[in-house]
Amino acid sequence: MSGLLNHILQAQGVDPRQFMALLKAFLISDLRGLHYAKATGTQAKHVISPLFFVVGQCLTLSAIASLVLFMRVEVFFFAFVNLSLGIVVLAATVLVEFQEVVLNPKDLEILGPRPITPRTYAAARFANLLFYVAVMFLALTVQPAIVGMGLRDTGFWFGPAYLVAAFTGSVAIVCLVILILAAIGNSETLEGWKTVFAWTQIILILVAGYGAQMMFRDKLSRFELWGAFPPEWIKYIPTTWLARFVEQASVAPTQTTLILGGLLLLLAAVCLSVTIIAVARLYQTMQPLTVSVRYRPMGDKRLGGLAFGMGNRLAKGPEERAGFWLCGRLLWRDGNLRMRSLLPFSMPLAVTVLGIFTHQFANPMRQHDPALVTLPILAVYLVGLGVPHLIYNLTFNDDHLAAWLLRCAPMTRPVGLGLGACKAIMFWVISPTCLAFAGVTAWIWRDPVAGLLHGALAWGFAWVMALAALWLAVPDIPFSCPPDRGGSSGPVLVTLAFSCVAMSLGALHYLFASHFAFWVAAFAIAIVSTIPLRRKAQVRFEKLVGGCV
Repeated sequence: MSGLLNHILQAQGVDPRQFMALLKAFLISDLRGLHYAKATGTQAKHVISPLFFVVGQCLTLSAIASLVLFMRVEVFFFAFVNLSLGIVVLAATVLVEFQEVVLNPKDLEILGPRPITPRTYAAARFANLLFYVAVMFLALTVQPAIVGMGLRDTGFWFGPAYLVAAFTGSVAIVCLVILILAAIGNSETLEGWKTVFAWTQIILILVAGYGAQMMFRDKLSRFELWGAFPPEWIKYIPTTWLARFVEQASVAPTQTTLILGGLLLLLAAVCLSVTIIAVARLYQTMQPLTVSVRYRPMGDKRLGGLAFGMGNRLAKGPEERAGFWLCGRLLWRDGNLRMRSLLPFSMPLAVTVLGIFTHQFANPMRQHDPALVTLPILAVYLVGLGVPHLIYNLTFNDDHLAAWLLRCAPMTRPVGLGLGACKAIMFWVISPTCLAFAGVTAWIWRDPVAGLLHGALAWGFAWVMALAALWLAVPDIPFSCPPDRGGSSGPVLVTLAFSCVAMSLGALHYLFASHFAFWVAAFAIAIVSTIPLRRKAQVRFEKLVGGCV
């Protein structure tokens, strides 16, 4: 460490040796952030850490936006789009990794008993935050600043002006997010959304990529016209003010422009100072953890129940309640399991959207042209065909080592564990999907009865497929096996059999959908078929658990 930096730290009451040790530890741990590890598919043991992938995604996003807009829009809109993208990504970044980068309460478990002053800890944390934000800022800013200098009517001054505007906007949004999160504190709801926000870069890359293709193919140049003549509401967006500053500095800089740039830098300094003071107070109040035990006995009537009231009504018995709760919890917590399990449900959505936009989504109860009714009939049965895939994947999860608790539990009805998981799937996934499908079809066809019938048929077929999956598809009791790489689609022959059943039903649907007897027979068969399927599933689970009765 240089002597000058050593003296500066000591003058601020910071121990240089502790500062460097803490900073090194923070940087190493934050390079392998928890939430971005889920979004990038990397783990802490991998050589390439999640942060490298995130920086690469930021570079890709800024490159796409800069090159697509280059020589197609004016200076203002070029700066506006790139500044807006940078601020959104930085806000999501700080939001996702706030607990790891800015303020991690778990540090107290290690640092609480050690003689580390609050100033030293605060300095190390701020230096860590500075590194983290600086890396993301450069990845999002350097390319637009360089490419923008080649725009029409711009020159060298575009680069410095854009850097000043981007720096001010980035600092302001980072400080705002930090202050809000510091005031809110830890929140389970926010923790759940962090995994979603970790996909911000990937989603924006997809939007930019597909949007660029649509823009290139649009002969009317509607996007460029929108940028040249933006609506009135755009003037109230802060990035518009920054983009106007960049435009003025690039096209016709004056002494007023220079003063405005200085004021922007002063605003960034004020934001930093306020944030440092606010967060430093939080650091100073951090104390070693103390554990206080408070016993609150649960009433006899609540033992074995679920906090979710509807879950108690749907799940009968302790086995079903355990399966219902575990299914909902693991799908919410395990992002990989959620993505792997819910992937097939993109097919009915894609078929529905494609049919609506191509005007090939007619009511099968009124139309008989196969070109017009194939896609809506296909969407009905694709909902059910996704259920066996989902039930199969619920057998595998990262917490499978805890499955011994399920095997050792005194289960009087082992199939209840699988039924509870199926009911959770039907309640949380299938029911909203079928309701949305019924609403969309009722609106498109102008026939509420037809929409409700098709939504109900999709739900009934999905429930039959769920019971069939418990009998034929699951290799073990739910949540008990390690992730099966390359085998997430389930047994091939079983999947083929389910597909043949769906195709046969779809053919009958096409031929007889206009007859009332078809709907009566369809719902009657769905209800009756659940009886033998339940029995087969019960025998199957008794064998899986080990013959317990």
